Amino acid sequence: MAVSETALLDDTVPDVVDYKDRVVIRSKSGGWRSSGFIIGVEVAERFAYYGISLNLISFLTGPMGQSTATAAENVNAWSGTASLLPLLGGFVADSFLGRFRTIVLASLLYVLSQELLPSD
Repeated sequence: MAVSETALLDDTVPDVVDYKDRVVIRSKSGGWRSSGFIIGVEVAERFAYYGISLNLISFLTGPMGQSTATAAENVNAWSGTASLLPLLGGFVADSFLGRFRTIVLASLLYVLSQELLPSD
């Protein structure tokens, strides 16, 4: 019985290789290894999203000189775009880049876009 349990732990994932073209072993892949990175990215993203969303109307009507109606329209467009972009990210991750590369690329784009925001 112990032999069959060991065989399950050392089982390879069929037709799957890692980024170095090595065979993937179930017991040594997945799990919580990259969860810290993903949780950290999500926490930072939520802080940035709510920080921007709470101040965006004031920024657009103040320094940018937009009317309240135009600022509200732009905030709605920004919010809708931010809500729909995960669908595009999921498609890109599943079809082209993979989860990890997509998360790293999206994180870099997010950090660069934060740096492009004007400051006082």
